[in-house]
Amino acid sequence: MKLTPGQIRKLKKTHEKANKAQIVMSTTIQELGRLISEFSGVNGECDFLQGDGIGFTPSSNDETHIPVSDLITLAENRQQIDEELILKNLSI
Repeated sequence: MKLTPGQIRKLKKTHEKANKAQIVMSTTIQELGRLISEFSGVNGECDFLQGDGIGFTPSSNDETHIPVSDLITLAENRQQIDEELILKNLSI
């Protein structure tokens, strides 16, 4: 089936929106990792894993991460966010 010029325009426009959203997401995830490192003193970075969401991976254990939502919950529960706590709560 051949696409109509209108369908092609819609695809191009939506593709452009997706590319812009990806840039915003990437920049925001990097900023999130920087903030977690700054606030906790734990070096690491954030990434996005399909099905797992955004997580923080400490540099000392770069094979797995803690979901940022779990990290926020721990902080809300007045836990001291440090490397020991992060390593103890890494996802499998």
